[in-house]
Amino acid sequence: MILHLRAAVQQLYAATPNRFTPLRAELVAQAKEAGDADLAKQVGALRKPTIAAWAMNHFVRTRPDDLAEFRSFAELLREAQRTLDADQLRVLGRERAKRIDALGLEIAAAAKDAGQSVGAGALAEVHETLVALIGDEEAEKKVLTGALVKALSYSGFGSVDIEGAVAIEDDEPALTVIEGEGRRADGEATSTVDLEERRRAKREAQRNRLTGALQVARDATREADRQVAVLSARQEEVTEGIADLERRLATAHERLAKVTTDLEQATAERDRRENAEAAAQRALADHDADS
Repeated sequence: MILHLRAAVQQLYAATPNRFTPLRAELVAQAKEAGDADLAKQVGALRKPTIAAWAMNHFVRTRPDDLAEFRSFAELLREAQRTLDADQLRVLGRERAKRIDALGLEIAAAAKDAGQSVGAGALAEVHETLVALIGDEEAEKKVLTGALVKALSYSGFGSVDIEGAVAIEDDEPALTVIEGEGRRADGEATSTVDLEERRRAKREAQRNRLTGALQVARDATREADRQVAVLSARQEEVTEGIADLERRLATAHERLAKVTTDLEQATAERDRRENAEAAAQRALADHDADS
């Protein structure tokens, strides 16, 4: 049973996209059964996230350490921009695109592991959101709520438009911080066996993520290959069309040259005959005058 809106947000935005709508209906029904009409209305108004937004939310929830490393890099870059540190900007600027591309593939792989594929368009929106996170601290706060409903974008000037970007508009994360797993709830040290098992599980999870990232990269390469093949075929078609037009133009030029020559000859012949006619007419006139 949900007791407040934040609890509903936590459940809804942790669910996969295909589960969002039916789960929202269930939570609305629970609020109504509890006699909380206002809560039911608020939950019913929560918007379903786009695939890119869901992928970001999922990564925030499941891979906070990996995102923390990227956030540290973002802070370094923002500080270099604030202080106009040219050397630092050059170094970090070269890393920026590589880090965004790499993390974007990790986010797509994590989403795929959870059963949600991220297409080329959604992956581009994930990249835009990461660019916005780097460029604007307020955008970073919105990402960290884990309740994005749409991707963010940053043009490189001014601040990011974050209006309506998250499920509920406040500055507190929608997530509950999860304590580290080094100790049990009763305070006893975790056994060596459990720690080793966790290490193995972590290594396996990392391998699965890397395998997923590789598959995403392969899918993107295949899509790029297909696009190249399509455009190459179009280029060949246009090239053949140009060659055909050039052949037809050459033939037309030949015909024009022949017609021009024939016209010149016909004009000369007409002039010759007109002159002969005029001479004959003068001769006849002279004859008639002598008679």
